Amino acid sequence: MRSWLLALPLLLSSGVSSTLFARDGSSSKVIRVPFSKERAAHSQYNKREPASKTATQKLDNKDFLFYANVTVGTPPQHIRLHIDTGSSDIWVETATSEICRRDGGGSCDIGGTYDNGTSSTAEYVEGEFSIMYVDGQYASGVYAKDTLGIGGVGVKDVQFGIGLKGTSEEGVLGIGFESRQSRVSAGLDPYPGLVTQMVNQELINSRAYSVWLNDLNAAAGEILFGGIDTGKFKGPLATIPLSRRTDLPSPIDFIITLHGLTIENGEGETRELMNTSRSVPALLDTGASFTYLPQDIADQLIELVGAVTVPEYKGPAVNCSKRSLEGSVNFVFAGATIEVNLRDFIIDATDEPNEDNHILCYFGILGMSEGSVLTLGDTFLRSAYVVYDMDNEAISIAQTIFNSTSTNIMEIGSGPDAVPSATRSSTDVDSIPVTATASSGSTSSDTAVKSTGSPNVSSSGATKLSIAPTNFLTRFLVSILSLAILL
Repeated sequence: MRSWLLALPLLLSSGVSSTLFARDGSSSKVIRVPFSKERAAHSQYNKREPASKTATQKLDNKDFLFYANVTVGTPPQHIRLHIDTGSSDIWVETATSEICRRDGGGSCDIGGTYDNGTSSTAEYVEGEFSIMYVDGQYASGVYAKDTLGIGGVGVKDVQFGIGLKGTSEEGVLGIGFESRQSRVSAGLDPYPGLVTQMVNQELINSRAYSVWLNDLNAAAGEILFGGIDTGKFKGPLATIPLSRRTDLPSPIDFIITLHGLTIENGEGETRELMNTSRSVPALLDTGASFTYLPQDIADQLIELVGAVTVPEYKGPAVNCSKRSLEGSVNFVFAGATIEVNLRDFIIDATDEPNEDNHILCYFGILGMSEGSVLTLGDTFLRSAYVVYDMDNEAISIAQTIFNSTSTNIMEIGSGPDAVPSATRSSTDVDSIPVTATASSGSTSSDTAVKSTGSPNVSSSGATKLSIAPTNFLTRFLVSILSLAILL
């Protein structure tokens, strides 16, 4: 595989195409960021002028995933990548890969492909790229470096994998901790990731970014590298330290402690599902479509909405009409509670009616075994505004404002108080340690496993809590289960 890349002409250059970025005339640190409103790689852009040293990238919601339209190379080649906070490698497809050549070619046209032979800024990087995700998807190939254009900014010397074999027609924009890179599991040193390169090139102040996924029906969300938008969340951000695995000196995942869960019906009545005696670690991961909770709690919520298991579905299915249900699930963290409406867990699965002429949806909560790190995926994250702060090993979080048209972009600075509008909890039990029960982040081969979904780790701080039976009080049931089960 290595000879495939070496045979192509590679011309090294430190230049960046002027079409990739624009700067405010009053300050070399201000980046004007284009916003895309189309679900296509070749987007029409409108320009806004945020605060200096903040790079913004628009996300498109497609097939329960979020995609960023980026460019790679000089001249720029347009590619759509799945943005993923739960992995740390960027990789792209090439037209000569096995999956892109199948069925006569053209299978990778939507996501786009990369040809390093046509880029004057491409550089070969020795070593083979290989990654496997917990859902069984994988990609392997070779490494390269090139200029990556994202949010209108050209970031030079970004290292990424070129997929020659794999299961996906579209690549991934992994922006997690560099210690999670696939090559680290093979005993090799990490390379500077995209966010680090942004800092090194003085495009942003620190390794931090914020994510606003917006609501289920929105066509787009937003990620701000090096900045936050106070117009997109309610109240102050609560800063929570990341949990670290007990066998490692520092965090390698965006895991924070979930201290409690409550459910509230449409009349304001609340029932506790979990409290601080059962505090558990939870991974915040845009690469996971669903939210994974302790099995007993997930079972209660699944029963509550009348969801059932349908063999051809990946998880519990429910009639889409259940979106009229009132009530919410409230996730309690140190200093913040995020409210997620029950209807926001009900996700389109198909446009085709079943044999009873009903349209079915996924119910976006699944159960996990006791002792596992839970995963708060997109069905949770849409309701949260989240700042991923790698430099300070912390998450800052607040309740999102859906479909907000208000914009107030502020720089994330550097140092311990880098995130504006954020307060740090005074409690001493913000985070609990995470103990790995197996080789963290790898399989028996040199292939890395992404931490999305169900990483095999246990919490040394989790204790068993007796949960009350699932038959709620009559008034609670009447309020929430106002619709008949139509499956």
